[in-house]
Amino acid sequence: MDKIALSQTGFEITIEDYFTIALTVQGYSRVIEDKDFLHADQVRSALKNFEIKEGNIENALGKLFGLISSLGYWESKIGGYMYWLKYDQKLIKSGGNGMNNILEVYSHKPETSRAKINGKVRPVIRLGWGLANKGVEWANLKPSLLNIKNGSSDLPLKVYVQSHTLKRLDERIDCVSTTLSHLNFFSSFVNAKVFYDNHHNILIEHRICECKVGYFRVDIVDGMAVVRTFLFLTQSGTPEGQLLWKNTGLQKLDTKYLAIDKLSSFMSSDVNDSENIRKIFQESGCQGLLDLYAIINKFCTKHPSQSTSNLILDYLGINEVLIKETITTEQFINQHTTN
Repeated sequence: MDKIALSQTGFEITIEDYFTIALTVQGYSRVIEDKDFLHADQVRSALKNFEIKEGNIENALGKLFGLISSLGYWESKIGGYMYWLKYDQKLIKSGGNGMNNILEVYSHKPETSRAKINGKVRPVIRLGWGLANKGVEWANLKPSLLNIKNGSSDLPLKVYVQSHTLKRLDERIDCVSTTLSHLNFFSSFVNAKVFYDNHHNILIEHRICECKVGYFRVDIVDGMAVVRTFLFLTQSGTPEGQLLWKNTGLQKLDTKYLAIDKLSSFMSSDVNDSENIRKIFQESGCQGLLDLYAIINKFCTKHPSQSTSNLILDYLGINEVLIKETITTEQFINQHTTN
């Protein structure tokens, strides 16, 4: 129902009317010849008032593309079916100058394989996504991006996902729809940002709306890049989780108890309005979790049921004065380490 303007009159019509009535009128006006009927020239001239403003045709196509992209995205899931839509205009088969709007819907079930992980053979699913007007795009990682030397060849590795990863992703990114979460999963592997943990395991940064929320742990198995699991940003297996431990003494069980190993805990103004809490997470490299609140808070499906900031501050024994004092990291850990 979005609208665009006609050229001469400034009158606005809906996108729906553009792709039906307006295209019909425009197509007809361009084939009228003076010999066709009496006063054909006057009819043709009058119909010019129905021309769409320059630039608005691209605007209409852009809005339609956004619509059909969304329809595909909201039905797609990693491990399930991927959907995409394709729009085209085609001549009516019976001949003449008539055109039809054609909207085709496609679905695709991704291929599966098996990978030996920790001595056990497990099923894995290839990572891809359906893109409007294009089809399936598959995620790939070049060995050179992962600092893997493979002679003169740098052929991309196919990316596969273990089902365990999807379970952990749903648990930890727990306040947005599954389809939005899976779309951002795929997007994180397009122009992937690679990091390594203390054991030199490969970590791929996971972003939602360009805000860092965690990492995907990736192993190279039988020539495939296999996504083993998902780590939320505050968890001990991430660089930020290690920094959070150094700054506060919070360990794995502490973050679980405080529920700060889930995105929903950060979808509260209680967290974002607290100077103390912002300072703790900013200094631990978790700014992305705070930034994301302003972007997605309104359509989150879950919010914390209690005051997260007060719970954390009480747990650490921190008050307004203490957090603003200048103390060394070692002093801070010694004063507030929680076993």
